Amino acid sequence: MIQRAVKSLQPFDFRSDFTPPPEPDVPALPVEEKITLSAPDLAMLLTEARAEAHAAAMSLKHDEQNARLQQVTENLTEALANLVSLAGHLETSAYSDGFRESALRLVTATAQRIVDGQGDLFAQSQEFIQNSRPTEKDGS
Repeated sequence: MIQRAVKSLQPFDFRSDFTPPPEPDVPALPVEEKITLSAPDLAMLLTEARAEAHAAAMSLKHDEQNARLQQVTENLTEALANLVSLAGHLETSAYSDGFRESALRLVTATAQRIVDGQGDLFAQSQEFIQNSRPTEKDGS
């Protein structure tokens, strides 16, 4: 004979009349409450919703603008680093003193314009092109 351990017992509702057990109580579904709003209350809710949507849109716009400005700042930092490197190369180059001083002055002026955020860099580059043409004085 095999013996098994009893794991759980369930009570049996013994009825002498053999009728089925009563149905378990089903929780009643919640009755939807009607909400009534006056016109001023509805207008206030709409105003709040519009204000929140506007604030969210402005926040998103500011986040995008901040990301763009951060990228511009990184680009300008890189441009300034390149100008510093160029100035270093010009100082060690074998150009005549007049050309080297002119080029360094233009590099410094360009860096200053980038830092200040003012001026026309294209005009500065045209000035550099005109001043960087070799002359007989430079030994070319």
